[in-house]
Amino acid sequence: MRGIRIWSCVIVIALSSAGPAFGAPGTGGAAAPRDPEITGVRCVTTASAACASPGMLVRGGQLRVVGRRLDASLKLVFRGSRGARDDVSARASHVRSGHFDATVPKRARSGPIDVLSAIGTTTRAPGSVRIGAPAVVDLGAIARTYFFGGSRQPELAVTLAAPATVAVEAVREPGAVVVARWDVATPAGVSVVRWDAMTPQGPAPSGTYRLRLAPQVGAAAAGTAGSDVFAIADHIFPIRGRHDYGRSDTNNYGGERGHKGQDLFAACGTRLAAARAGIVKFAATDERAGNYVVIEGAGSGLDYVYMHMRAPALVQKGEQVFTGQKLGEVGDSGNADGCHLHFELWQAPGWFTGGSAIDPLPQLRAWDASS
Repeated sequence: MRGIRIWSCVIVIALSSAGPAFGAPGTGGAAAPRDPEITGVRCVTTASAACASPGMLVRGGQLRVVGRRLDASLKLVFRGSRGARDDVSARASHVRSGHFDATVPKRARSGPIDVLSAIGTTTRAPGSVRIGAPAVVDLGAIARTYFFGGSRQPELAVTLAAPATVAVEAVREPGAVVVARWDVATPAGVSVVRWDAMTPQGPAPSGTYRLRLAPQVGAAAAGTAGSDVFAIADHIFPIRGRHDYGRSDTNNYGGERGHKGQDLFAACGTRLAAARAGIVKFAATDERAGNYVVIEGAGSGLDYVYMHMRAPALVQKGEQVFTGQKLGEVGDSGNADGCHLHFELWQAPGWFTGGSAIDPLPQLRAWDASS
């Protein structure tokens, strides 16, 4: 019987405390990531929530966390002041190395803020944030305001060394979210590009925006980084002067008398403006409504009705009007008790053409706050 020879091999791996450090150059290792660093948290004013001050956040509004190495941030936690009982979190968005944004939860309370990252770190922001209730927004106070369908449109100046077709983007702030993009044939020199506040989904909602050249053609434009931030408002309040919302419940929508609108009182002769661009459906005088006008709003699916005007409307049936255009003046024509505007909103297909009236008060108050 032949013998069986068994070979054995022992491999010895020497470990040296003097060897190269983990992740040192030339070893093929990865450097251990450094912890995020937060230098501040500030409020960001938007069209729906204005900041009372940069140091106070607004419930339901936007905030921006700034610092370094923040690109792995997942969420932040508002710690409040009652331990875990009032903790509430918010997801990080538009994350960059130097900053990210988030929406302040409506249940958030003043106190410290922690930022949680994808690499398992928890970093506390310096100090303690103050959080307040939403502020009334005045779009004109935060940026130049344009109205959808208005007589003015936001502009972008483009400077080119040679003729070219450039792509222009309208982006919503904060976060630079692209809402519209279109090509423009531009000559050499300085040209002005305008935006009609339309997006592929329809009219742009109220908010803050910026115009810019699309990134891939930015290098072709000398000295054009983009427009300043501006505001788009979808409506303007129809009474352009001092006013009030009535003196009793009978001035409101509904009630026992089946009131189909809202009475808004103002001095006789106060200017009335088109709340929304559109086409004049009716302009006439009636025994009860007095001098009135009905406008089919552009892109809104609503009819806008103005009654008891001082004199016949300044526009005619079939005429196209722009947002803010003068329609007439507050008066007391028809069956009216004192000078006021009786204002109605009707859903499609429209005013006494198969549509139905809706309570306009919530929209009126929103337009009043922003214009």
